[in-house]
Amino acid sequence: MHERLWTAYGPSSWSTSMTLPTPSRALVLGGGGATGIGWLGGLIYGLRDLGIDLRNATTVFGTSAGSVTGTHLRLDTPVDIAYARLNGREPLKLGRLGVGDAERFVRGAFSGQRNHGRAIIGRAALKARTSTEDEFVSVVAKDLEGLDWPAERLVITTVDAVTGELTLFTNDSGVPLDRAVAASCAVPGVFPAVKIQGRHYVDGGVRSAANVDLAIGHDAVLVLAPIPLAFRRYDRPGTQARRLGDGRALVIAPDRRARALIGFNPLDMSKAPIAITAGREQAERVAAKVADLWA
Repeated sequence: MHERLWTAYGPSSWSTSMTLPTPSRALVLGGGGATGIGWLGGLIYGLRDLGIDLRNATTVFGTSAGSVTGTHLRLDTPVDIAYARLNGREPLKLGRLGVGDAERFVRGAFSGQRNHGRAIIGRAALKARTSTEDEFVSVVAKDLEGLDWPAERLVITTVDAVTGELTLFTNDSGVPLDRAVAASCAVPGVFPAVKIQGRHYVDGGVRSAANVDLAIGHDAVLVLAPIPLAFRRYDRPGTQARRLGDGRALVIAPDRRARALIGFNPLDMSKAPIAITAGREQAERVAAKVADLWA
């Protein structure tokens, strides 16, 4: 079952709102912080070096770190520039989470009503002590300021901080690209919610680590998930991929060798360069499977 959600056009059923060519390919890029951006970029460019070009995806879905990588993929940012920007990015000021914050996050994550649970988390984020919104956007999406949305289909996931509803931003939404990407990266309580058209939005990962279920209807679905876990089994990328039912799906997460390099703190920006290396190396180990799916 696919929940109703807010798009640029108001409430609609995402599963019936797309007209797809045949065959169609979906590239789903999940969240994972600074190291997730590095691993995703390294993996994508590593696959390209091996002759597997993911730029021809029909639709790119980006959640949190995946929104950053997916946007630059769609903009076809040169590899050297993308790496230089990631290596030279300023450290982000992190918010402080107390015991009360942790309690609200757990209560929201396990709430029986999805939107209500996410609203608990989102509203807590609005009160959290973090950097200012302008500071956050300037660090996360400074290189996207003033740029137009790419022409190819790009879907950026966010969650309304007040209602808890999933909100998708695309090139038809009429919102600035940099703010859409920043909103998708706004981890509640750690970074500030981002205001867009009078409403505040937080990380799309609050709904799901990768939101794989949005790729319904595509013939082939490739999921790159820096963090393949979730509180709820249904929200895990692997579980959602298996439930698509109408297309071939492949989920790739950092393997043991990649994880040993990356570590377990996704917000450690000092590990972003090594995460790029981990992604490039893993590309060689998964290339055959990806090529089979993407063909």
